[in-house]
Amino acid sequence: MALPQDVLARLASLTGYDQMLEMDTVSRTHGVGLAEIESQLAVFKAGAAQPEETNQPADFSPVASKELVDLETAQPVNSAPNFIDNPDQYRMKYDPSAQGQSNQSRVNQAIICPECSAPLGIPDIRPIKVTCPQCMHEAVFYS
Repeated sequence: MALPQDVLARLASLTGYDQMLEMDTVSRTHGVGLAEIESQLAVFKAGAAQPEETNQPADFSPVASKELVDLETAQPVNSAPNFIDNPDQYRMKYDPSAQGQSNQSRVNQAIICPECSAPLGIPDIRPIKVTCPQCMHEAVFYS
């Protein structure tokens, strides 16, 4: 009786005592003697050692190529910030210095960091470059 290919592959992947235990289990479940398993395993290993032919056409030669992508149909990336509805519920105090306090006094909007989703307080001037103090991600918003 021929053993299934997956059983032979599993046996071929094992060595030593593990292989002996698995061969014992296979002999009991499939009703095959140990000598027959060893001979089928030897044939399987010999067949696996021979390289198989690939079904490539004779005139095929791989070359580096690049497909042209039509950027006219591309969707623009969302460059608008995600605003927070109730910015008063967040504490937007990042920098305790005088410069930081002055900047924080102009904060009248709150957005979500596009990278880590931390709340950020920003003024309403545009374009604005925002650096998240949580993840240090920089983003420029135009609207």
